[in-house]
Formats: sequence, structure tokens, C-alpha cells
Amino acid sequence: MLNGKYTGGVIIAPSTQVKNKRVENTGFCYHIHFITTTALSLYKLPSIFIMKNFGGVKGILVASLLIISLFTFTFSNADDTTPPEIKDVMTVPSTAWQGEIVAIQCKVYDDVAVNRVKVIVKYPDDSVINMTMRKSGDIYMYKQIYMLPGTYTYHIWANDTSGNSNISANYTFVIMEDNYAPNTHCILSGVEGENGWFVGDVEITLYSTDKGTGVKDIWYYLDEGPWLEYEKSFKVSSEGEHDIYYYAEDNVGNIEKTKHTSFKIDKTVPQTNCDIYGTMGNDGWYITNVTIVLSAKDNISGVNKTFYKIDEGEWKLYNGSFIVSENGEHTIYYYSVDKAGNEEKERSKEFKIDTVTPIVEIKKPKEGYLYFEDREIMPTITGKTVIIGRITIEAEASNGQSGINRVEFFVDSVYQYEDNQPPYEWTWDYFSIGTHLIETIAYDNAGNSASDQLLVFVINL
Repeated sequence: MLNGKYTGGVIIAPSTQVKNKRVENTGFCYHIHFITTTALSLYKLPSIFIMKNFGGVKGILVASLLIISLFTFTFSNADDTTPPEIKDVMTVPSTAWQGEIVAIQCKVYDDVAVNRVKVIVKYPDDSVINMTMRKSGDIYMYKQIYMLPGTYTYHIWANDTSGNSNISANYTFVIMEDNYAPNTHCILSGVEGENGWFVGDVEITLYSTDKGTGVKDIWYYLDEGPWLEYEKSFKVSSEGEHDIYYYAEDNVGNIEKTKHTSFKIDKTVPQTNCDIYGTMGNDGWYITNVTIVLSAKDNISGVNKTFYKIDEGEWKLYNGSFIVSENGEHTIYYYSVDKAGNEEKERSKEFKIDTVTPIVEIKKPKEGYLYFEDREIMPTITGKTVIIGRITIEAEASNGQSGINRVEFFVDSVYQYEDNQPPYEWTWDYFSIGTHLIETIAYDNAGNSASDQLLVFVINL
């Protein structure tokens, strides 16, 4: 027996002699040996069963069951008068907001076994609840959400399996009234450009915090759309300027004032056009200086800057139309950037300028010479050019830009012939007598022209 309680087992058997252990059958009385952790003691019980009613093995079994039953009834916890011990009572948190979970916890010890632990909570309006606490490990706990503001009083009650009970001291915790509306934030995620513009889709995330009971729900609407309950982040793809309005409500009905966030999306690059003004000649050549005008357009954020360069020159900021006067073949490169930072792909346009007239000179016949049947004879005494018989008129033409296209031959302003390849020449061989004007006109590929003239006296029969 330990602390007034039997901790050993019961052995029941017919009269048998065993060293240090025995059960004796003395007539109609059985003796029970209790084996404990400290010693073996022999106890005699009064006659509890008359063997003659049962006899044999059956009688022994029935007697055994009856003795065990009496043993349990008579000796179990018969001397336990110590109530459970309640310790480490606490409230987490001791001050909470409406709607916040409050945990009441404690530890309970008993010499035998704890049977039940309850918490009795008195509300600020004097109503009372009596709730069983759940055990987790060696801690008993009760969790609850409280909505009524004020001071709550509670105590712990516990009993053991022997029927002993105990009550703790009174404890308190405070539930604060939630008069605070939630606070909602709007996060915009995307590729940011310039001047507050996004240059791609924008993902919108709304989240709200509440000082008291917690957030119940968040509501929003975009531009002119309907109010929608926010569930998860979403994307906005349409270009232009947008407005999102939003608010949140907590669990006690506090509603936040509607907030507003604006954002702008421009995913489209600007478009730049190049116009070239000047006098157009032939084959795409300008025969005057040209004026270049760049015009850019962007329908979303608007054009910010336009850049250009001529041939392999430096990039320049376009500030208005400009003139190009240098002869030759050119390429202008250009692009624009909008206010959102979208940059147009580089574009180009070719143009050609030839403002220089060609050079043409009559090489044959020479001025002041005598010619006979297409042969140069000698200079004339008078300094005039005299031609007897046929003559091959030869001209030399050049142009450093677009090149010579053709040379035309005239006699007295009457068209005679044209030659497209050097040496440029024409044979004059028809009836002619008298003074005549030979003229050659050279044309370059741009359409520029120049002429040369020679006055001659001709006898060709």
C-alpha cells in the first residue's frame, strides 16, 4: 500500500503452499495475498462465497470475480482527499480587440488523476458561460472570440477522479471596442516607363490591415465599371489613363473611406514620318537644296522627342525643319520616343541632291580653224571657223554628281541628234551653205543641263 492506496495485484488460488506467497483455503473462507512494491502482506477476508453452491473450478472462478469487484469498490482511492492543484493561469492576450481570439490556459495537477477542467467566464453584461477546457500536452486551454467590449472575469474549476474539486482565483482580461476602419493599400506592379507611365500590363494587388477585429472584405471598381469584391490580384491591359477606387470593411462594420489610385499605360511606340521638299529632277534626284520635315505621332502619352542623323553623322535632337544642301546620295535616319519612354525602331529614308550643272565643251571643230572633209587644215586668218564638206562635231561632257545622261546636237536651234555614250559626237553631212550656229546641250541624270555654242561658215554641196 502506497499513500493509502493499493498498488499491487491480487492473487486468488486454492490452498497452495508457495515460498513467501500463498493463498489458503480454510473451509469456506479464501485468503487474498496483495503483492505490493514494498512488501507482501496477507489479508483474510470473511467467507464470501459458499463453495457448496458451485464447487470445483467454477466455484473458484466466480469467487475470484466477486473478490475483485469487492476489492475495487472497497479500496479504490478510498483515502484520496486532496483536490487538484490549479497553476499557471494566464490569458493570451490579456488585452484584445473585438473579434480577436483570446486563449485562457492553465495547468492542473492531481495525486490520482484529473477528471475535468472548466472555465467560468463572466461577461461585462453579467452573462456567464461555463466551458470545458481542452488538454494539449500538460496545458488546459479554452479559445474564444469576444465581441462585447469591456472587462471579463473568469476562474478555473477542476475535479479529480475521486470527486475532489478546486477553484482558482479570479482573473480578468479586457476586450477593447473597435472603432477603427481598415486601412487598404493598392500596389501597382509592371514595367515602369517615364513620367509615371507603365509600358506594359499592370497587375493590381489590394491588401488591407485592421487594428481591431480584422478585415471582412475589400471592394473596388475600375474606371467606370461596377463595384466588385476583391478576391485576388488582377491585370489591366488596356492603354490609357485609369482610375481604381477601393475600400474595406472590418468584422464589426467599420467601413473605410473610399480611396483612389490612378495609373497610366502606354505600350505603343510612336510613329515618325519624314517628308522631303525640293525641286525634283530625274531619276529621284533633287536639283535644288532640300528641306526635311519630321513629324511624329503618339496617341497615348504623346511624343516626347525625335532624333535624326544624316549619313554617318552624329545623332541630333529634332527641333524643326532643316535644309540639306550637300550634293550627293544621302540617307536620313530618325526615330521618336514618347512620354512613356517607348522608343520607336530606327527608320530611314534615302534622297539624292544634284544642284551642279554639267560641263560641256565643243572639241571639234575648233574655233578659228579651217576644216576640209572632216580634217583640220590650219587656223584661219580671220579667226572664224570654216568648214568645207562634211564635219564630225565632237563634244566633251562631265558631271561629278549624278553623271551625264546624254548630249544633244543642234544646228541653228534645230535638233539634229543625241548621243548617250562618250565620246559624244555627230557627223554633219548634208547640203549647207552659209553661216550657222552649232550648239551642244549636255544633260546629267538629275536633269540639270548646260550648253556650248560655236558659229561656223559651212560649204557642203
